Amino acid sequence: GDRYGQTEEGKGKTVLIEFSSPNIAKPFHVGHLRSTIIGNSLCGIFERRGYIVRRLNHLGDWGKQFGDVITGFKRWGNPAELEARPLHHLFEMYTRFHAETRTDENLHEEARAWFRKLEEGEPEARRLWERFREISIEEFKRLYGYLGIAFDSYEGESFYQKQLPDLVQRLRRSGLLVESQGAWVVPLESYQMPPALILKKDEATLYLTRDIAAAEYRFRKWNFEKMIYVVGTPQRLHFQQLFQVLELMGYAWSKRMVHVDFGHVLGMSTRRGEVVFLKDVIDEAVQRAEKVIEDRGEDKEARIGKVSEEERKKIARAVGLGAIIFNDLRTKRTKDVEFDWERILNFEGATGPYCQNAHVRCCGILRKFGGGVPALAAAARLTSDEEFDVVKRLRALPEVIGRAAEECEPSVVAVYMLDLAMAFNVFLARHRVLGDDEEITRARVLLTRGVRNVLATCLNILGMEVLERM
Repeated sequence: GDRYGQTEEGKGKTVLIEFSSPNIAKPFHVGHLRSTIIGNSLCGIFERRGYIVRRLNHLGDWGKQFGDVITGFKRWGNPAELEARPLHHLFEMYTRFHAETRTDENLHEEARAWFRKLEEGEPEARRLWERFREISIEEFKRLYGYLGIAFDSYEGESFYQKQLPDLVQRLRRSGLLVESQGAWVVPLESYQMPPALILKKDEATLYLTRDIAAAEYRFRKWNFEKMIYVVGTPQRLHFQQLFQVLELMGYAWSKRMVHVDFGHVLGMSTRRGEVVFLKDVIDEAVQRAEKVIEDRGEDKEARIGKVSEEERKKIARAVGLGAIIFNDLRTKRTKDVEFDWERILNFEGATGPYCQNAHVRCCGILRKFGGGVPALAAAARLTSDEEFDVVKRLRALPEVIGRAAEECEPSVVAVYMLDLAMAFNVFLARHRVLGDDEEITRARVLLTRGVRNVLATCLNILGMEVLERM
């Protein structure tokens, strides 16, 4: 049943997973999308192992870019536009600011002044920043809602800002901080790493410093068993330095922290050009999926006839997003992902829709059968190679989820799901489930139920929608 593949390994233990973490007023780009998809599936994997999972969005909601955006908004902003399309409008302010600085040198000074005001808590700067932050989070939540993701915390860089003076004091007192060319660093030469930069010349703190504060806070709050950061490979050194500094500070729990890195996405663009907004990708996926579903076969009335317009839209969304998610997760995460709309939406290939469709086929067979659940003893009548092939795969689920957790590697589950769907389709091509021999029918219905349950489990883990009709 539904509990198959679940273990109690993590009972009472907490795993924190930090993922997605876009920057306010900057594009939510394809790298953020990969982090979101991989992070969300790791949540599913660890939940199946019995852990309490906390989803953390370490929002980029602080930094000099807010000086830029406030300056832009004060000069060219439009409150109505901000309400209607917050992410677009703030991004427009940001890009316009940078375009205008080519001809107007004074803008940089103005932006620095606004950011200083923000740091000092000046009311207007504070009010604008809070508004930008709030309205962006609302929009992000809506987009994450499409993907079926809800974060437990949006505590971002601004939240840890307040803890920094105390942290820097402690680093100084412990003798870890050393002055170097006017900046303050923790030397890491003996660990074959460049020095970790803690304070810049102008006393501005860096995001490494904020990450140290965040780690301390999270351990105090959640006493985690594991803290996973889902961030691209270019940040590898950053995390090596972070973990090393925490270890030097005497935190044994720094050994429980893992950087789960990933490669690039190649070739992803929408009809409107380069991807800047997640929403564009979602919209395009849904439109393309609608078209693919419409075009499938002449007998589409038979298949789609009984489906309302609203249901049709829901299916298109599930298929479109499922295609993107599966395409991302079928490759080992450290490899680059090739993105090609035609291929990922193909119902016949190694794709998300193919796996979702296998689940739909199971549901169709079980609806036709209509009877109750056959007793397990019925399985004795499964004798063909194709049936054994499916059974062998069904048996592997607990081990597959275990390996995926061990390696923080969702592709293990995605590849397994695809294999199972293929084995089941081979079985269906050669055998009838609902035949004349009642005992064999019962055995095969049992097998089909098993496949349906395990496919649903895998789809859920990976963050893909489970469909009963298509």
